[in-house]
Amino acid sequence: MTVYSIALFIHLSALVLAAAATAVSVYAAWRLRAAETAGEVAAWGRTIHNTAKSFPVATLGLLGSGAYMVHQSWSWSMPWIVAALLGLAAMVVLGAGIEGGRGRVLAREVRTAGLSPRARRLLGDPVVWSARLSNVLLMIAVMFVMTTKPGALDSAAALILALVVGIMGALPLSRMPLAAEVEEEEAVTTAG
Repeated sequence: MTVYSIALFIHLSALVLAAAATAVSVYAAWRLRAAETAGEVAAWGRTIHNTAKSFPVATLGLLGSGAYMVHQSWSWSMPWIVAALLGLAAMVVLGAGIEGGRGRVLAREVRTAGLSPRARRLLGDPVVWSARLSNVLLMIAVMFVMTTKPGALDSAAALILALVVGIMGALPLSRMPLAAEVEEEEAVTTAG
């Protein structure tokens, strides 16, 4: 057993933590989007908020162990290392910045006005869903560049593709009616 192998174990453990937290967060976000009451919104919002506490730990584990491994065996100028760092930075901005910021706006709206029309719109916010899906795909892109170690062009292409597909993949979600909108339509149809 070497220090490098321990660093690799820490690196992979941090990745598993990040992937598990991402899976829980995406599931909770999907349930949040389908919420029909302010209580459900608050409960799923808390799940996302509590799960998000895992991301700084995972990020520090990835950066610390990754820095050690780069220092021992690689160079900071390797394109795949630069791409992995850029991908991780983008995930932090998308997650903590966009998802976190807009999540706080939703939480305030639900606390003050319940499941208002504005809160319903915030549940399907295309910017949040773009950030959320892009984060998942960026994680996969970073894993791709870390394992295949491509050159600069392919490393950049992997990150760009993840962002483009994440943004485009969120568009249908922003057009899908929320659960409450479907119920309202059914009630109008039934009454009419």
